[in-house]
Amino acid sequence: MKGIIAAGDRLTAQAGARMLEEGGNAFDAACAAMLAAPLCEPMLTSLGGGGFMLTHTPESGEALYDFFVDVPPKRVEVPDFFPIDVDFGTTIQEFHIGAGSTAVPGMIAGIDRIHRDLGSLPMERIVAPALEYARDGITLTPLQASFVGLLEPILRSTSDSEALYAPDGSLIDATRPLTNPDYGDFLEAFAQEGAELFYRGKIAERIDRIYRERHGLLRREDLERYEVKIRRPIRFDYREMTFVTNPPPSAGGILIAFTLRLLESGEYKRPESLEYVRDLIESMAVTAEFRRTHVDPNLHDGHLEQVLKDPDLLAHYLLSRQSRISLWGNTTHISVVDAQGNCASVTSTNGEGSGVVVPGTGIMMNNMLGEEDLNPHGFFRWPAGVRLPSMMAPSLVLDPRGRPLLVLGSAGSNRIRSAIVEVAERFCRFDQSIVNAVNAPRIHFERDELFFEPGYAPEILQSARKRYPVTEFDDLSLFFGGVNAVTGDFDGAGDSRRGGAVIRVDG
Repeated sequence: MKGIIAAGDRLTAQAGARMLEEGGNAFDAACAAMLAAPLCEPMLTSLGGGGFMLTHTPESGEALYDFFVDVPPKRVEVPDFFPIDVDFGTTIQEFHIGAGSTAVPGMIAGIDRIHRDLGSLPMERIVAPALEYARDGITLTPLQASFVGLLEPILRSTSDSEALYAPDGSLIDATRPLTNPDYGDFLEAFAQEGAELFYRGKIAERIDRIYRERHGLLRREDLERYEVKIRRPIRFDYREMTFVTNPPPSAGGILIAFTLRLLESGEYKRPESLEYVRDLIESMAVTAEFRRTHVDPNLHDGHLEQVLKDPDLLAHYLLSRQSRISLWGNTTHISVVDAQGNCASVTSTNGEGSGVVVPGTGIMMNNMLGEEDLNPHGFFRWPAGVRLPSMMAPSLVLDPRGRPLLVLGSAGSNRIRSAIVEVAERFCRFDQSIVNAVNAPRIHFERDELFFEPGYAPEILQSARKRYPVTEFDDLSLFFGGVNAVTGDFDGAGDSRRGGAVIRVDG
């Protein structure tokens, strides 16, 4: 076995699998998939956005590459920043788009840095699958095409976006090939010039000009200052194993860790039991309280993860959970393991896209400043220059000997942490197969409301309604995230909610 990759779309996964077939490692595969995903999953990610990669090598252990977006200064008194609604079918969520919604992108810098540090194949080979997709054309899956329809208001918000996503007046769909020759030209230049092309070269000049003209905040000096951060991941004991995940200033990892700590002492027979579902819901509720009081105010102080080791604090929240029990909520993810034991867990996003396409590149820019889940208390809550906090949490579970047992992550904004907790629990605590763990129905708690996918017993729903407003979905839904996971023994699952796919590459 040369390796295994799980990604949000089969063509994305094929781009990464090709690197494994050609003798590349997990990081080559992840970078190739990241470059292909903006074509195969155009509404879920873009090189105009950002993300995180958690890496593991047998020689040096784990590192977290943070290439998420930075907050630019407020240079415009009335920026181009306006709301749109996205209808998930059962619930509606508001986002903001426009040039004023774009934060400083990090995706291109991240791919460049990861390749230089950990890659084994030349960049010309890494970009080759995406380059072929861009020039020869691909056909979107019906699911990816449905995401295009979901975000039609964004895609028609500017003439350059319409030209890319509705070239003949009608939106791209699953019935005809999609090409993006400008993206192909960019990839060819990127393979030769690296990230300098985007952050200091001709493209930086174009970005500066277009954001000045459209009352946006982004400028060339912001691009020039951008740096990929390499951070020490959070590590904590989890059921005789080690859970490794994204550290602050991302909020997602520490919230996942806290929820799992609340659940670790319980003894449960089935994940569908009333007792386990009750404790899971109330752990999510207590974690939301923990986020408000301890996490959001302290994300950038450098010491937040120490609270996970505070027994008094944990005891306080366990007591809070017990009192609740007595009364009794566009991203993509890639997971790779190769034959040498290298692992890559990478989550990336463009938000929903700002509507701004950089001329000559085929790249849609992000709308991260317009994400309510990331920027929940006002447009300029976070000061200029800081890394915008995120719910993204690429994660690993290591066995007692330190070998990779599970590589996972999820899409889904605030639903990321609940999705990862539920999949990890089903796989590690309840010994379900990774396919069953990923595709089992999920629960999400947000703002004192519960959301259920179908499959839970009536008595569970009845008990939940006594405590919270409950929304029931008719089918498994992309609202509940998209977990793409692989295991250390080369099994894997792609989340059916978002068209995920798994490819094993035999030796």
